[in-house]
Amino acid sequence: MAGSSSSSIEMPKFPSNLNVLAIDTDLKVLKFIEKSCNENSHQVKICSESSSAVDLLLKKEIDFHLIIMELHMPIMDGFGFLRFLKKEVIDVPFIMMSEDDTDLSHKKAFKLGACDYWVKPFLEYAFLFERKHLCSPMMRHHFHFRRIRKIDSLEDDEISDTSYNSEFSSEGEAEADDDTPHEKE
Repeated sequence: MAGSSSSSIEMPKFPSNLNVLAIDTDLKVLKFIEKSCNENSHQVKICSESSSAVDLLLKKEIDFHLIIMELHMPIMDGFGFLRFLKKEVIDVPFIMMSEDDTDLSHKKAFKLGACDYWVKPFLEYAFLFERKHLCSPMMRHHFHFRRIRKIDSLEDDEISDTSYNSEFSSEGEAEADDDTPHEKE
C-alpha cells in the first residue's frame, strides 16, 4: 500500500492560454502584467480593488488559472484574500507580490496558501509571464493541495473510525456539520 502512491502521480494539464487575475493599486504594475500576459497569449483581468476581484470570483463567470495580488491593499490585503479563497473553497494558484521582502511576510503568505512570492519591482522581468514560468507555481499549488486533500481525507477516515457518531466532541463542544472542502465542478 505504501509504494502504490508514488506510481500513480498524475501530472496536471494546464491550458496553453491561461486566465490570469491581477490585483494591485499600482496601475503601472497592472499595465505591465496585462502587457506581459497579452504578449504570451494569456487572458488577463485586472482589478485595482480587492473587492472587485472578490465579486469577480464569486460570480464564477471566468475560470481563472492564476491569481497575482499585491500584499498591501486597502480593504482586504493579500493575507485576507488568501483567507477568503480558503473560506470560499476557491482552488486557484495564488502568487503574492510586494516590496515587503521580509521572512515573516514570505512565511505567512506560504502558510496561508500562496504558491509563490514575487518581490517588487519586477517590471523588467516580462519572462515571468511565459507559460513555462507560470506553470512552476501552478505545479506547486496542484501538488500541495493534492497532498493536503489526501491528508484531510485520511484524517476524516481516522476520525470516523474512532468516533462514536456523537454530535459533541469529548471536550463537550459541538462539531461542525461539514467543514470539508468541496471541489469546483
